[in-house]
Amino acid sequence: MNQKNLTDVCVISEDPFFINRIKFFSQKSRLTFEYINAPDCKSTANLFLIDIDKLDTFLNKKLYSDTFKYIVHGKQKDLSLSFDTGCTDFLKEPWNNDELEARISKILSSTKLIIQWEKLILSKKTISTGNYSTNISIEEYIILEKLLENRGEPVPREALIFALFGKYKRNSRIVDMHISNLRKKITILKKYDESCCDSIKTIRNYGYMII
Repeated sequence: MNQKNLTDVCVISEDPFFINRIKFFSQKSRLTFEYINAPDCKSTANLFLIDIDKLDTFLNKKLYSDTFKYIVHGKQKDLSLSFDTGCTDFLKEPWNNDELEARISKILSSTKLIIQWEKLILSKKTISTGNYSTNISIEEYIILEKLLENRGEPVPREALIFALFGKYKRNSRIVDMHISNLRKKITILKKYDESCCDSIKTIRNYGYMII
């Protein structure tokens, strides 16, 4: 199975003092951090912590999904402008480790689960590859998640129905409908990157599997 937890927090800054403070904080944290100084470097982190000096470049690059969450780090004078850009939260100087932990934990606790499938990024709202994405329903997300959890093994149609409804619905074709929609959406993404992911295979009279 090619499924993994992605980086929790991506720090975008060139300020060595700020970076060192975050690195010190990370030593006592169970979260995973990565550090980049150029916002044009693609990252699939669940949350971005961005220095105010890098915010404009970060937003203008448009490398990230429209569902990404980010905290802006700056001074009191930067607060209003930062929230106007759509930031999730603001880390104002001066700050301490307890405050940072509380802000990050609150956001990550509400962040949608993200799964990597080959080059495809799956969240509860979208599937995407590179700069291209398409919306998916929560039902489509649940089905893909279940297939990826059992990658290489057939998943019975009944198991997928149970995952959707918490009970078995006799003669329901709802799973087949969602699979059909998923295949259409994946086909669209494959136009931009043919190797982005494998396929969803039908196991006749049984169910589906991801190979």
